[in-house]
Amino acid sequence: MIPGTLAWLLALPALALAARPKDAIKLSDVRSLTLRGNGAMTNHRRVGAIPQLRCVSKKALCELYDIDVMRCSNEGSGWGDEDIQWSCTASLPEELKLVTTDVICEGYNSPDDPYVLKGSCGVEYRVALTRKGERRYPNIANGGWFSDGRGGTDWGALLFTIIFVAILGWIIYSACYRAQEAGGNSNRPRRRRDGWSSGGWGPGWGPDGDDPPPPYPGSKPSSQSDTWRPGFWSGAAGGAAAGYWAGSRNQQNHHNHHNDGYGSIGRGGSGWGGRSGSSSGSNNSNRHESTGFGSTSRR
Repeated sequence: MIPGTLAWLLALPALALAARPKDAIKLSDVRSLTLRGNGAMTNHRRVGAIPQLRCVSKKALCELYDIDVMRCSNEGSGWGDEDIQWSCTASLPEELKLVTTDVICEGYNSPDDPYVLKGSCGVEYRVALTRKGERRYPNIANGGWFSDGRGGTDWGALLFTIIFVAILGWIIYSACYRAQEAGGNSNRPRRRRDGWSSGGWGPGWGPDGDDPPPPYPGSKPSSQSDTWRPGFWSGAAGGAAAGYWAGSRNQQNHHNHHNDGYGSIGRGGSGWGGRSGSSSGSNNSNRHESTGFGSTSRR
């Protein structure tokens, strides 16, 4: 009885191996992965396929270049045997570098399954500008209208812009309101200082003799005093806000003037100098091998 039981226990691993589908593998057994771009998709079984290569940086960076091929190497496990860490390498223009490369695979029976579907792995990667890229694409490096140039927000520029827009809106509203008031007053008939009105000569200053006397010499007509003019402080605040905002964008706009002719590095459309062409335009930019690092997740 004991020899038979022992033989059965020894046969369990072989039976389990035979029962496991051939397309179920452990990532700890995978030494390297080769992923392809240009719309190549992963295998899938439980859930939908995903792109083998997907850029998750901000759109302006992702549009600069499409990676054709990326090779990832198993760098060992992290907190668990199947929590594999990866280093991934791809050929990029000198303006770009890889930052993170996270491998996402489909768990064979569930997201927690240590086995994954063979061919189901894809990479979500991030790229960043190199020093050369920052010089060539200052508008991307600066990050937008209210960027502080370090990936954050320039709250001073944002606050001044809000103040400027609020003051400008108040000025326009006040001007329209005063103009409407002045238009309503101008519809009343005016009396001439010599007593002549639309009704002709009459006793006193009008036909009823009840109209007020003409203004004293040197006094300004009331219609002029009704005309609205922006005050000193509103003008100063608006000018300061506009000056601050324009100054903060001056350097970036200066660079953009010299760089707007450059299109993407490796995509179709505008290439170097704004000339139309295909992705072969990337040959005008030197290439280098860039490496990013990441971990594993399952879907």
